[in-house]
Amino acid sequence: MAHSYVTASDLPQALPVFPLDGALLLPRGQLPLNIFEPRYLNMIDDVMAGDRLIGMIQTTGGSRERPALAPIGCAGRITHFAETSDGRYLITLTGVARFRVTAELPAAMPYRQVRAEFVSFEADLSPAPEPVTFDRPAFFDALRLYLERRGLDVDWETAES
Repeated sequence: MAHSYVTASDLPQALPVFPLDGALLLPRGQLPLNIFEPRYLNMIDDVMAGDRLIGMIQTTGGSRERPALAPIGCAGRITHFAETSDGRYLITLTGVARFRVTAELPAAMPYRQVRAEFVSFEADLSPAPEPVTFDRPAFFDALRLYLERRGLDVDWETAES
């Protein structure tokens, strides 16, 4: 990620949000999105001129036009951007940190914005843990022994690939 956030105070308190059920963004995860609604095209234009952060958040009911927002979301930074010939934006968000919604801000823009509290989730800003090394040969030896004792067989060439 081009920008490094170290503490919760490095993140904005006001955050535009994209309420989208069925889409989950987690810290350090990536989420590709196809943006086509005018209000969200406007939101992307605005954040691309600034810190490139938006909040992904689920909804909890309410009206179809203005559903209630879940209490927790995840801020994501636009790390890939492309515009299609028909005016859509294809973006990738990379998760930065979860946030708690403390208030929804009055609508000055066509999209929604919240006051975001990141302190509760400051650990999300820590570097990713080192991957655990995996001893493939020892695993396959143990798997072979396990399967042989149970009279089972496997296509080892496929399994090892």
